[in-house]
Amino acid sequence: MNASVSMTGFEWHHVTRTELKELRDIEEIVRQCLTQRWSREQLNDPEWFQPSLKHLHDPFLMLGMEAAVQRLKQALQTGQRIRIITDYDVDGTTSSLILQATLKILGDHCALDYHIPDRFLEGYGFSTLAAERAIQDKVDLIITADIGIRDQAAVTVARQGGVDVLICDHHLPPGEDVPEGAMVLCPPQDACSYPNPHLAACGVSLKLAQAMLADHPKRESILRSMLKLAAIGTISDMVPLTTRENRAIVSLGLHSLNQGRHNPGLQALLSVSGVQSGRINEGDIGFQIGPRINAAGRMADAKIVVELLTSKTPQAAKTLAERVDTMNKKRKEVQKTLVEQALSQISANPKPFILVCGPEEEGWHRGVVGIVASRIMHNTHRPTAVLSIQGDRAVGSMRSLDGIHCVALLEQVSELLTRFGGHANAAGFTVPVEHLATLESRLCEAVSQTIEPHTLRKIKTYDVAIPADALSMELESALGSLGPFGMGNKKPMLLIRGVSAGHLRTLSGGKHLKLVFNTSQSSNIEAIWWNQGDFSSQMESATVDLLGQLELNEWRGQQKLQIQIEDVRLCTP
Repeated sequence: MNASVSMTGFEWHHVTRTELKELRDIEEIVRQCLTQRWSREQLNDPEWFQPSLKHLHDPFLMLGMEAAVQRLKQALQTGQRIRIITDYDVDGTTSSLILQATLKILGDHCALDYHIPDRFLEGYGFSTLAAERAIQDKVDLIITADIGIRDQAAVTVARQGGVDVLICDHHLPPGEDVPEGAMVLCPPQDACSYPNPHLAACGVSLKLAQAMLADHPKRESILRSMLKLAAIGTISDMVPLTTRENRAIVSLGLHSLNQGRHNPGLQALLSVSGVQSGRINEGDIGFQIGPRINAAGRMADAKIVVELLTSKTPQAAKTLAERVDTMNKKRKEVQKTLVEQALSQISANPKPFILVCGPEEEGWHRGVVGIVASRIMHNTHRPTAVLSIQGDRAVGSMRSLDGIHCVALLEQVSELLTRFGGHANAAGFTVPVEHLATLESRLCEAVSQTIEPHTLRKIKTYDVAIPADALSMELESALGSLGPFGMGNKKPMLLIRGVSAGHLRTLSGGKHLKLVFNTSQSSNIEAIWWNQGDFSSQMESATVDLLGQLELNEWRGQQKLQIQIEDVRLCTP
């Protein structure tokens, strides 16, 4: 095992914890990647790499679906008032759009509205305030998506006020009960034998749409259109792409996105995101489209996204898309400043759990603490919480490593928290300021007691080691066939040995690094290392090993191989 330390302080290990020989043959490289990520059963399944609509399971296999459909049809038939309440992130907003579209298709004069909580006024989740407002507005049925499963208080208030509640969620931690008094669609709940427990909330919403549209003459074309939104939400929410259904949602959704026939709002969003129709991929969603949708909820109001994606005219859509893009630029500025402030609080030998915080009025913007936590976590290889202090409370966001479950950690300190919820790798919480020191101490203790020591070592893994001469268009195409890529099926990480860094330059005023090199198979292969311009002097004229992902970069009709660099180390003599 080669465990020499990279420029950023990480060891590089093969995913199987054994160092294999350097590979050149394309078929052997792909085979190694395949056998490391899929089971024998999956590899022997001829349909595994051919996602189709038939991989969308029967929605009535989901516990509670029959009752949900009956209640919705009753509401539509009798003209009852329905309100959709969702989270303010990508998963929540795409869920809202899918549910709204379904009910409008089935009820021409449906008494329907929607609400997305304001992060700054209501906070995360289905709140008692939202329940009380629904009662005042004489709403008959609330549908929540991506929230609700941990909001018993709001469900109780709504039911006491005569409002029925249908929850479409996926955040239920193992062993927890669903709220009493609500209809619940949530694959992880006990007694639910639905074949795919890993749906995002937009996926659960899609299943409800599929069930409601079962007898509609245009159900297939409608579903294919909705898959665009479901793919965006599924990739952005980072749920595992390890099931046939999730693979189908993403693959078919990308296919529909690349057909080029979109409503004005979606077309405007794609345009400001700078993605090229016909070549939109998972990375475009994860790094261009998703962040712009999220920026609205982080910096202002996520309702802008719904308004954008339901715009009727190109001009209205263009105006809203530009507002969303401006919010994303502002988010980047705030994030950059906050990352620098947060890193300044961390010692050279960080604790097992990192907790950093600061007053919101001094720039600790609660809308970006999650992104900052993610950046700190990747930089330090420690589970991290970043908190924005507002008066006597702090609103925090946590990001964690594989093997350290965010919600499980928060469960261990739940008596210190006002509220919390989330996933294995990401969670949010609110805590009284007086408990911050105790919270940090308890979380450090919990991490130390529940993990193996090697978990906190700074390690990056790769799928296969290859020489630079093995890089080719054919290899890029072959590796691309392993998609769609995302959680549970990450794009193959390559260890590329022996690259000359002679043709090296910085971009954006020294912010990024770019090197260009030739091989016997291809000329002018570009390698980009984002946000690491400070390493240019160490790399200049050196021979280096690269850790990165192979992709095609298209510019003005010309395609070139490109490496997205993850890490760099100097070659030993």
